[in-house]
Order: sequence, then structure tokens, then C-alpha cells
Amino acid sequence: MRWWVVIVGWGVVSWPALAAEIPLAACAWVRAENDTAGSGFLVDVDNRLLVTCRHVVAERKKVDVYFPWVTDGHLQTDRREYLRNRDWLREQKLLVTGTVQTTSDALDVAVLQLDHLPPQARAITWATQPAYVGETLAVVGNRLDVDTLWNRTTGPLRGAGRLAEGYFWRGQKLAVAAPVLIAQLPIEEGDSGGPVFNARGELVGMACALRRQCPLAAVVIAGEAIRRWMHPPEATPRHHPRPIVESLWRATVWVKPTATNRHLAGVLIDRDWVLTCAQGLQAGDRVGIAFPQRDRDQWVGERDAYGDPLTLHLHGFWRSGTILACDSQRDLALIRLDSTPAAMKPVSLATTLPQPGEEIHLMNHPGGLEFAWVYASGTVRQRGKLALQLGDQAKRVGVLVCQLPVQASSPGGPILNTRGQLVGILAAREGAQMVAYCATVEEIRIFLDVAGRYQPARTLAGWRARVASWLAQYPSRLARAIVYRAEEHRQAGRFEEAQRDCAAALALDARCIAARLCRVKMLPPADAMAELDTAIEKGPFHREVLLVRARAAAAAKDWRKARGDLERVLDVEPADAEARQLLIRVLLNLGDDTKAAAAVRDTLRADAKRLAAVAADLLAQSESLQKRFPDSPTIAADWLHRALEAAGQGISAQPVRMQIATLLQAASAAKTPADRLQILREGVQKLASD
Repeated sequence: MRWWVVIVGWGVVSWPALAAEIPLAACAWVRAENDTAGSGFLVDVDNRLLVTCRHVVAERKKVDVYFPWVTDGHLQTDRREYLRNRDWLREQKLLVTGTVQTTSDALDVAVLQLDHLPPQARAITWATQPAYVGETLAVVGNRLDVDTLWNRTTGPLRGAGRLAEGYFWRGQKLAVAAPVLIAQLPIEEGDSGGPVFNARGELVGMACALRRQCPLAAVVIAGEAIRRWMHPPEATPRHHPRPIVESLWRATVWVKPTATNRHLAGVLIDRDWVLTCAQGLQAGDRVGIAFPQRDRDQWVGERDAYGDPLTLHLHGFWRSGTILACDSQRDLALIRLDSTPAAMKPVSLATTLPQPGEEIHLMNHPGGLEFAWVYASGTVRQRGKLALQLGDQAKRVGVLVCQLPVQASSPGGPILNTRGQLVGILAAREGAQMVAYCATVEEIRIFLDVAGRYQPARTLAGWRARVASWLAQYPSRLARAIVYRAEEHRQAGRFEEAQRDCAAALALDARCIAARLCRVKMLPPADAMAELDTAIEKGPFHREVLLVRARAAAAAKDWRKARGDLERVLDVEPADAEARQLLIRVLLNLGDDTKAAAAVRDTLRADAKRLAAVAADLLAQSESLQKRFPDSPTIAADWLHRALEAAGQGISAQPVRMQIATLLQAASAAKTPADRLQILREGVQKLASD
């Protein structure tokens, strides 16, 4: 469940470099007496129209609107003075009444018409170009926990997209599917409705909420969406992103370890090589990797767009990789990808360590947000020897202490300097008050040298690691050779000799999967399952072992175990049609007809040539249902109907889709459930034989 809190955050930040560009005469303090308060901005002087958040005006029809009070060039900022001098401010038209003209829950926007305007009032200027990730923004707001008004708060844009689920306000959902900006702005209650400006003083959005689970992630309704809601749409030219942010997009990946829902990030450091953090990873295992998608000239940041690995795979945004090395002390891991999309571009390692105070840039996938590939900026606080792991025995390594927003359990993201070079990988360790850690680039070089697979050895430790790796490979190679002989014995029926060779192979290498699979073929079901359990427990990810155990579990009617193994395979290889086809039966026996039908669709999406095999399985499943429920043909017929509908969605060939549609239409016209089942079975039989 996602929780949104309307306008939250931290302290106010000044913005002296851009203060002259802020059109303060367009800003307002909106106050519903004894109820709510927020901010707003003037959009039309002639018609006296002001915009604020829908939740700021609540259910009021009229609210008080204050404008900046300037005397002899001095801006009055004391909130108490505005409240003490209300009568005088009304005379000066610095306090006016606003009447709510129209509201939009979809955008959390309200438009007020004011009864008067002060002479100095000016309307905002709409931005002609959308804000780009990394651009510095500023909001003028009136947060309630600060005694001053007209506070300027600044920070970079972290991401943009649609807010799929919106946020709650007084039990009501607002801004569902609204176009928003996610900005690194420490705002709080009272800043709602505040205008958000770019460096040119143009309006790019309106502050409306903050995601508490991901600190420094302010939600800003896009200014273009507000303008389009108020006026006919006009074409808006696209803005080229900052080079440093473009480098982060093209190098950052989403590492998805099997059987988890973690938010690990990683970075390409060479073609097909990813560097990430070590937390939760194990050398020799396999992981799935999601790559950023691009829609025309824009990167796609909404997390929902990355929810279906099969779709990502079919469109070229998913790869699998093998974890080659892990170093828990440095919190680093190296992954070799099977391949890499052409649009991705690796980053190079920095040649020097950044100094305290230097600017740094991060991209990752923080939890608590409906967005992935989220940007953040900060600085280096200090360098030193620190432990990145807990415990007295933790090794102290070279570390950068960084000032970065809390990343809500998304370590592994690349940290770049202003030249676009990698200076660190965000570690899992975090501290309060925007304290983040990463091993220095010097420690990264040591790790890569010892890992021994990425580049030629450069140090004595690297040469030692390579020699140790070569020596460690000898028993494994000898074990595989012995298993080859064991397989010859097994196939010839010499089971005693085969068992002896398997035992010898495992004595050399306890992780030898081939020896355990050879044993499984000679053991009774219960012993075979125990052997498979050991293989999975002691060995790395292995597709064949998981599929064999899934089949054995299904034969023993242990459907939950079978589902777990198949889903683990699909976590890494979402287009594995064999695993998806096996999953259909498993889910059906677990009573989840909806997911079973989805598995039918996805099996055919992954491999349309499996239609005949899937149809044969559907026939067998309908027969099984008929035997279990002989007096209720509706159950088997409903399953076939649902499965065929899903098959039609998974098949792209138009003639086959038409054939399925015609079959479903004929079945729907049947007079009895038994006739309907018969028509469906005959149609599926034809699909199975084609």
C-alpha cells in the first residue's frame, strides 16, 4: 500500500543566486480561516485569477488571499504582522477575498477569482519549455512551522511522469494519474499551492505533496498540465536534459535479484559489465536486469512501466546476468550481462578522488515512490577509512561520506562527479540527516582487480586472485569429467558405478550440479527431491535444477513449491516459455484461474510456436476438471473459455486470433453447458493438431 502525505518535509533553504528572478509580485498566501492555509500564484491580472491547490481551499467557497507587503523596499516576512494588520492590509488591497471558481480533483487545482488586486500585482509567466531532470527549481511557499512568509526553497528536479495512484487528502484521492515533477525540495504543510519556478523565473509547476517514505521527493503538479486545463493546448518544445543526467540515464540499470522485490540499482562500467552493491547478492547466482525505456525523445520514469519483465524482454529492455564477484566489506558486486541494449553507454572510473564540498550526482530507484530512475544531487561531506558493514570484525575501507537524500532501500546506484565519471557506488549503509556512504573509486579499482574477470591484473593482489581462481577451477573441471563417465555408466544401467562416480565428483566439488542431476535420475522420488533440495541450497541459480524440481513437486502435488521454483526461473528469464507453460497447470491446481489464464497468454507471448503444446495441456486440464466435477461441465467449460481468451491475447498472428474468436462465439451460443464444453474441446483439439 502506498501512503501520500499532503506537503511534508524539512527546513527552508534560501536561494540567493536566483532570488532576482522570482516574480514575488505574483505569489500569494491563501488562508481559509480556522481550517487550512497554503500558497498560490496569480495567472491572470485582467480577470484577477489565482491558482492554488484544491486541498488548500477545502470545501470553502471564499478564502483570504494575502499579497507581499513591501514598505520602502523592505519585504515584510513576519506572519504575525500580516495577521495583526488585516484591516489596514484590506485597505491597501494586500488582503483580498478569493472566490472559488472551479476545481479539479484530477490535478488538485483550484482557480480563484479575486475581488481586488494590489497595484503592483503581476501574473506569472508560463515556462515555454518543460523542466528537465537535474535543473534547479525554486518554490515560494508559506510553511506553517516557520514564522516567516514568502520562503524560497530550492533543489534539483529528480524525475517526471504520471502519478499513477495520486495521494490521499481527508479520505479523498487527489491527483490520480496527474502529470507531475518529483523535485528535491524540502517543503512542508503550508507550501501547498506554491509556485515552482525555473532559473528564468518561469512557472514549471505547483507544489502539492511530499512522499514521506522517500525524503526530499516533493510532488509538483506540472505547470503545463495546469495551463492546458485552463487554456487550449499549445505545442511545447522539448528541452534537452543536462549532460550529467543523460549520462546517468544511459548507464543506470535496475538489478532484480531472484525471489525478491528489492530496488537495487547498478551502473554499466563497460559493455556487458555492471557494478552494484553486494547486499543480498551471491557470487555465481543469476539476476534479471531492467534497462531504462525511451518513448520518442523522453526517458520513461514511471515504475509501472517496469512491472512486467516479459514485456520488457520482448521490447529489448531486459537482460540476464551472472554475479561474478561480491565484496561485502566494500559493498560491491560485479555482474556480467548476457548482452546490453545499444542505447546504453558505460561510464568511466574517475581518475582522482573528489574533495569535500564537491558536487556529486546520483541515480537509483528509491522505494516509496511511483517512479524509478530517480535523480538526486548532493556534495561530498568527507573522506576517510570507515566500515560499511556492521560488527566488530568489519573491515575499514576507503569511503566517501556524502550529503544525499535518504534513498529508501535502493543502494547500488552510481555516484558521478561533475565530469560524468564514477566516484562511487551507493552503499546500503545510510545515516540520518542526509548521510550516505560509498567505497571510493580506489577501492572499486582494487575490487575489480581482485575480481579477476573484468580486466588484466594490475596489482600483486590481482595476480594472486587469478592464480587462486585457476587453482579453484581445477577440482570443478575434474568433477565434471568424472560426471561425464558417471552418465555413461547410468545410461548403460551400471547404477552402482554411476553412484560411485557421482560421489567422487561431489567430494571434489560440492556445488557440482551435473553430479546431483545424474543422481536424481537414479533415485526414488522422495530421495530425488532431497537431492534437488541440496543442489538448490548449496549451488548457485541453475535453471535445469529448478525446472526438474518443479516437475517433481508437481508430480507430488506440492503445488506451492513448484510455483516458487518456476517463478524463480522467470525472475531471471521472463521469456522462458517452458517454465511459463508448466506454471499454467500449477496455478490452476492452486485454484488461481485468473493467474493460470495469464500464464497461458504469457506462454504464447514468449513463444507463439507453443500453441499446439499449450492446447494439448488445456485439453488434459479440462479432462481432469471433468473427472473431478462430473456433474458440473460448466467448471471445465469456463476454464477452457477463459484460457482461450487469454491465448487470443497472447497470439499475434491474426488468422489464429480469428479462429479462436470464432470458436468462443460458437461456444457462447451453445444451448447447454455440456454442448458448450464439447464445442470448446473440439476447437482446442483442432488447435492442438494444427
